Amino acid sequence: MEKFKQYLFVYKQKILSSSLFAKLGQKIMIMITIITALLVGILAWVIKPNPEINQAAVQLAQTANNIRLFYQTKPGYWGLSTDNVIKNSLYASDMLKEAKLYNSFGKPVIIGQDTEGNIVMPGSRNFMITFPELSKKECTAMAAFKLNERENLTLLQMVILTDGQRFEFTWGGKHPLPVTKTEAAKFCGSKNTIAWSFE
Repeated sequence: MEKFKQYLFVYKQKILSSSLFAKLGQKIMIMITIITALLVGILAWVIKPNPEINQAAVQLAQTANNIRLFYQTKPGYWGLSTDNVIKNSLYASDMLKEAKLYNSFGKPVIIGQDTEGNIVMPGSRNFMITFPELSKKECTAMAAFKLNERENLTLLQMVILTDGQRFEFTWGGKHPLPVTKTEAAKFCGSKNTIAWSFE
């Protein structure tokens, strides 16, 4: 009888310990599931595409195309400036706010002969669209954004101005176009200006 009681006691202990392990295992599985869900959520948030970047690139391409179409019957881009673009409604939709041009980042847009927006002089066959005041993230994304084939054919140069330095990117040049995101990150600082020169 004593042996039987011992056997029941040992058996009871095994049942209790196995149920404890089962509950512990269940808690561990729940914790792993929660941690996995959090990691997936964080990863999705980090790598999700930024709609502002796509919109800014569309604004750049559409504005450049509108300017080319407007000037296609003229001998050059003489007189082109930000004011002229506003006056003739050559900007992409949603860019005009309070009589000034802004990109989808909420930063100003400058159009003209150079990054300062000076009026294009007679005989000039190219113009610049400039996005100043960009953060490093915005600069990196815009510098590496791939324009479509038509815009690439008319793009002469891209310039990044940061921390008093000027980096020029041209087709087959010292800093060649197109630029990858990794390369762009090397040239963009904390506050940047990017300008694209189109013909």
